[in-house]
Amino acid sequence: MIRRALSCAAAAALMAIAPAALADRVAMLPARGGTDAAARSAAEADVARALAALGHTPAPDSAVAAALKGVADGVADTADEYRAVSAQTGAEWVLTGTVEPAVTTTRVELTAYLASTGRVESVAREVDRDQSSRQTQEMLAVLLRPEGLGVGELPWERPVRAPPASAPPPSAGGAVVLPPVPAAPAAPPANEVLMAYPLGPERVWPAYSGGRRAAVSASLGAAVAAARLPGASGSAASLVGAARVAYALGDRGFELFAGGGGNLVGPFAAWLEGGARLLLTPSLAPQDGAWRAFPLHVGPALHLGAFFRSGAGVVGPGGATYRGDLEVHPVLGASLDVVLALSSSVQLEAQLGNLRWVPAGDGSLLLLGATLGAGARF
Repeated sequence: MIRRALSCAAAAALMAIAPAALADRVAMLPARGGTDAAARSAAEADVARALAALGHTPAPDSAVAAALKGVADGVADTADEYRAVSAQTGAEWVLTGTVEPAVTTTRVELTAYLASTGRVESVAREVDRDQSSRQTQEMLAVLLRPEGLGVGELPWERPVRAPPASAPPPSAGGAVVLPPVPAAPAAPPANEVLMAYPLGPERVWPAYSGGRRAAVSASLGAAVAAARLPGASGSAASLVGAARVAYALGDRGFELFAGGGGNLVGPFAAWLEGGARLLLTPSLAPQDGAWRAFPLHVGPALHLGAFFRSGAGVVGPGGATYRGDLEVHPVLGASLDVVLALSSSVQLEAQLGNLRWVPAGDGSLLLLGATLGAGARF
């Protein structure tokens, strides 16, 4: 009895320390392959989550980047280069991946180097985008283990056998009782979204502002007078510049802004205005139990403010022309705004249409144009 108790205690101790023994340090190299940076970023995020779920510890990105500087072409792809990365980062494993996206799947190939044996092994499979996190974890579970891949079929290569169908049990009265219909899977909680930013994926909320509510931006563009005031002369086109500050309210992409601008080239004109815009994220969708999106936001904007221009010129004695007094008129505008966020703190912006209607006592001025600029969020 005492011997059996000691055996059980030893087995329990081994099971308790097993996860810690598997918690190896892994140097994860940047993914390669394809031309879709978003697909590579999504694959790297899946690998990072899988490593955490399997109990491994990733080497710091700064240590991996420093180790890659010692590689001749900056890309580690040989056993000697893996060994050098392992030595500099102190990682037991060196992991790299190649990604080839298709329409509904992505071919993912993972290669692992084990420092203690010098072994290099690879696994590859077609990963469904809706199940990428789970399937990537299955790959790492068989790849990152001391015994290696072994021989035979990999778990996902084995044919799935459906359980034999059984007839529904009859009720006491002889009627057939049908099994309950399973409930539809619940939508993921709306408190986090994995954004595939071009500068690297981030988990943020909400989708548009990424939690950075305040923003400043500047832009350049062109405008043309589609309808001019009586007596206007010269070119109807102009080069414009503008700047604004903004603040995002709530989680739906609604943003208030204020700013101003004017003609840098062309007839003198300037404006001060405020307004609001609603920026939607068309790609936002649930996937693998979480929200994912590409950071392209589109939506309408409305402007209201004051428009300043020079009054009509006056011809004085001797034919000299004098500029008229400064005139101030209300201005009402609208545009289609497009925002591409490079990260949660840096974004590119475009305002398309830039319709501005300026009513005056002697007629109306109608301006159309477009601007392109950049902004920072805080």
